[in-house]
Formats: sequence, C-alpha cells, structure tokens
Amino acid sequence: MIKLEQKWQVLIVICIGIFMSTLDGSILNIANPTIADDMSVSMQGVQWVATAYMLVITATLLFFGRLGDQRGSSKIYTYGFLIFTVGSLLCSFSPSLHLLVSARIFQGVGASMMMATGIGIVSNIFPAQERGKALGITGSIVGIGNLSGPSIGGLLVAKFSWPAIFLLNIPIGLVGFILAAKFLPGDSRKEEHFKFDLWGNLLFALAAAMLLLGLSAEQAINLDLVSLGLICLLIFYLVERKHPYPLLDMELFRVKPFIYGNIMSFASYATQTAAIFLTPFYMEKLLQLSPAASGLMMTITPVSMAITAPLAGNLSDRVGATRLTSFAFLLMSGGHFMLSTLNGHYDLIRIAAGLLLLGVGMGSFGSPNNSSILGSIPRDKAGYAGGFIATVRNFAFALGIAASVTIFTLILSSKASVLSYGAAYVAANAWLYRITAAICLSGLLLSVLSRQHRQPG
Repeated sequence: MIKLEQKWQVLIVICIGIFMSTLDGSILNIANPTIADDMSVSMQGVQWVATAYMLVITATLLFFGRLGDQRGSSKIYTYGFLIFTVGSLLCSFSPSLHLLVSARIFQGVGASMMMATGIGIVSNIFPAQERGKALGITGSIVGIGNLSGPSIGGLLVAKFSWPAIFLLNIPIGLVGFILAAKFLPGDSRKEEHFKFDLWGNLLFALAAAMLLLGLSAEQAINLDLVSLGLICLLIFYLVERKHPYPLLDMELFRVKPFIYGNIMSFASYATQTAAIFLTPFYMEKLLQLSPAASGLMMTITPVSMAITAPLAGNLSDRVGATRLTSFAFLLMSGGHFMLSTLNGHYDLIRIAAGLLLLGVGMGSFGSPNNSSILGSIPRDKAGYAGGFIATVRNFAFALGIAASVTIFTLILSSKASVLSYGAAYVAANAWLYRITAAICLSGLLLSVLSRQHRQPG
C-alpha cells in the first residue's frame, strides 16, 4: 500500500470537510423554493435558513481561529466535524421554519470550527512554494462540492423531500471525524491560558445581527437597525484598539496584502450570493423549470470553478496573485452583466453563459487571493488569518443574500404596480445584477490600483 506524505493526508481530511460544507450549501440553494412551499413561507422567510447559518459562523470564526492558534487547530477542526454532523441530523427532523433555523445555528457552530482552522492547517503544513497549489486544490473541492449539490439536491428533493439533503451529511461527517482524529497533526501545547475577548465577540455578533436584520426587513431596508449595526461596528473597533487581548489582531491591519485581499474578498463573495441564491428562484418560479432541471443548470458555475481553481492556484505560485484577481473580477463583472439581460423567455444559453463566466471568475479569484493573504503574515497567525478570511467570506455571503433579496423585493414591488408580474420580475432581476456587476468592477479597480502592494516579497 502506498503511504501518502503527511501533508497530503492532512489535505485530504481538510478537503472532506470543505466538500461536506459546500455540498450542504449548494444543495440548500436548490431546495430553498421547495422548503418555502412546504412550510408556506416567503422568499424572505426561507432566506433565514441560509442567513442564520452564516450569521453564527461570521460571529464565531475569529474566536475559533484564535482559539485554534492557542489550544490547537487540529482539535478544533476535528470536533467541528462532529458538531456539524449532529446539527445536520437535527435539521433533517425539523418540522417548522423556526426549528430548522435553530438547527442550522447549531450546525453553523461546527462549520465555523472547521472553516476557522482548515485553511491555516493547510497553509502551515505545505511549504511556501506549494501553498498556492494546495489552496488551489481546496478551491477545486469547493467547486466539486458546489457541482455535486445542485444535481444531487434536485434528485433528492424530487425523489424524497428536502430533509434528505441534510441526512446526506451524516455518513460524510462521521468518516471525516474519524479521519481527522487519526491524521491531523498533533497540536503543540502552549502554557498560557486562553484570553477570551467577551465584549469584542458580543459587539461583533450584535453588529452583524443588526445589519442582517436591517437589510432583511419585509417591506423596506430598516435604516434604524442598519445605523445601529454600523454604530456597533465602530464601538467594536474602538474597544478592540484598547483591549489587552483583542479579537482583532491590529498588527495584521498594518499588512497591506492582508487588508486589500480581504476587501476584495468581501466584494467578490457579496455579489456571488445574488446569482447563487436568486437564480434557482428565477428558473423555477418564472421559467417553471423543475428542481432537477434547475439543479442541473446550477452545476455550470461549480464545474467551471472546480476546473479553474487548481489552475489558478498553480499559476499564482509562478506569476503572483495580482493579475489573476484582476482577471477574475473582469470575468465576474461580465457574468453579472449577462444575467442582467435575462428576460421572461426560455433562454437557457444566456443563463449558462452568465453562470459560466461567474464560475471561471470565482475559481480564478479565491486561491490566488488567499495565497497572497496567507503568504504575507507570520506562520503562527495562520489560524487567525484563516478565521478572518472565512469571517469576511461568510459575512459577505450573509449580507449579500440579505441585501440582494431585499433590493430585489423592493424593485419587484415597485415595478409590479405598473407592470405584469413577469415583466416586473425581469426588471428587478436586471437592476439587481447591474448593481452586482458595478461592485465587481469596483473590485477590479481596487485590484489594479493595489497591485504594487500585493506583489510577493
């Protein structure tokens, strides 16, 4: 039997966790319309199945990243597998939206433990000249998980019902837990006690919750809640500057590749959710496609991402991240613009073209940008940096879903007073994707302007 080097054993274990979490998310996107119908809730109601999950992840990632650096990333990652698996079981038995959202919150704790530590574990065990390749492989697994989700989810929802999508996680999670306990590297024990920034965690969680609630209001954006959320973020920053053991590592905010990379991540991930969350509703509600057919179409983005991500990761080891991130934003802008031209007719080629551009752009962005960020910080802060990257990603995902659904609903309501439902839906769709295309163009501009600061040292 061929014995793999430890770095590859570790990468396989981490990839199992990535596959499970991305499979869960992409399956859920296809099942959302069915869950909404089954539980008799609106699009804005069912969005909380995804949003609550991402909110708890966002609020706890920095905590688990720092805890991993001090108490052992491998241990945190391993038990994250177990908690995620139990949460999946609870989700499958949830009879109401409130219980399903509660189970997703529990599941989110396990996902946060894995997300906060996985990238750092991979970054530390691979040498610098192979970091981009390893992160490219993880990016490919993200694509494969997303690729498998729509097709598997469409079949499961059609043949069984939506609880089956959560039951699928259980055997994967149990296998992952056993392998993680066996193969992840032992953690070096540190003598100092873990310093917990209680006020920082509470303020950040409160700010995130208020922003999401404000952006997810039923009829209009609640400016009072959004303002309170922004005030909490400001207070959080001021408290962190004076705290002896802050949740925010202020030293990393002096590293320009770290700052620019995370700003671009936010722009990229916040716009992705518009297409990933809303396109299945467009295909099933307006075009009347079945969940299976809709799921098949939604595989285009992850297929292209799975192919592109490892190529981009390898290329970033040779040419650096700057050119690739600029190219990625250009492609994503084109994808959003293409989706903005959709109408009420059965134009699957145009949908496929938009999703393809998005997938190639997403695959070209993630691993080069992450490699640039992680390569700019000390190795002993890899767990924290991985947690911060994941925090930005999930916060962007959550805000992206909340903002896109709210903006779409507001425009739809406005247009429906003078247009038919189909025409109003098309108009709302077009305006939303024009906005996301503009955000991606802003990311492209930042990538170009910051290139001299993000060149490898």
